[in-house]
Amino acid sequence: MFRGKSQTQNRLLYLFLIPVLAVSVFCMSSCDKESSFDPRLTVTEETVKVKGLHSRHDIFFLADSHISLCDERDPELMEKAVVRGSMFTTDDITPQDRFDLLIDAADSDESPFVLLGGDIIDSAMYASIDYVRDELAKLDKPYVYYMGNHDFEYGDEYFSQKAYSEYLPRLDDLRGHQSYQISEYDDLVVFAADDHNSQVDADVLKAFKDVIARGKPVVVALHVPIESRADDALIQKCEEVYGKGATTRSQLVMGSSGCVPNAVTQEFIDLILADDSPVVLVLAGHLHFYHKGMLNDRVLQIVTGPAFSGEAVKIRLKPSLF
Repeated sequence: MFRGKSQTQNRLLYLFLIPVLAVSVFCMSSCDKESSFDPRLTVTEETVKVKGLHSRHDIFFLADSHISLCDERDPELMEKAVVRGSMFTTDDITPQDRFDLLIDAADSDESPFVLLGGDIIDSAMYASIDYVRDELAKLDKPYVYYMGNHDFEYGDEYFSQKAYSEYLPRLDDLRGHQSYQISEYDDLVVFAADDHNSQVDADVLKAFKDVIARGKPVVVALHVPIESRADDALIQKCEEVYGKGATTRSQLVMGSSGCVPNAVTQEFIDLILADDSPVVLVLAGHLHFYHKGMLNDRVLQIVTGPAFSGEAVKIRLKPSLF
């Protein structure tokens, strides 16, 4: 579905307060550090070669801008908004100014599609939502906006019934009214799923089963990354940045070393990583650092660095015969 035109403690606080396929899929990637983007931005450019594609597809991907703007419509969050806004201000550039730069870069870039991967908004305050809506209205290309763990929190309401019933609907005109979004091309499907609580819902799993039965390469977009079955490099990096311990790990990735998946989420992950899976790439955010690594011997995962410091990823998906 397209939508229209100490350091360790601080970092932790940033994060929390099927039918057989008709195509054979193979991917490999390379990183191009050269960039023509604004010097206040760090846009990592990645090329992923995919067997089964007929044409090139570009995606401009960002997450974790944590915009924290508040006005008189949300008076109870005024103080919190100021504190959180200052936390995510880097080099004297506010999160909203970084977001403005990134949207300008996405709009001027050749990528025809923009993917916003969660925690764009730090809390569901009207001023923050209005700001993001106005910025996205500048885009002369389609975008998909899906949920992180912060977008619809509100004060002490964090994954509460009230958060889901009262504050999540504030973002419906940005994200749509369901927990997944599908963007389909002749030779590719981008499946964006809300995994904001480190799990996916049954309707996500059902929709994903339909997508993988279509016989096309699939890009899966999440907020919380998946733990690799190929190596422990991502877990090691998480521990280097955030420290060790069960409480820390449980909030970083979906997997046995992090937030242990429930039955629905485990089936979703198993389908992504199955030998006959059409998934070629997983995109995620949440960790506030860049990471690229294999989830198994054929599925690549790219975790973008945070938009609040001007980071994003430009993906080039190119056809490959091998």
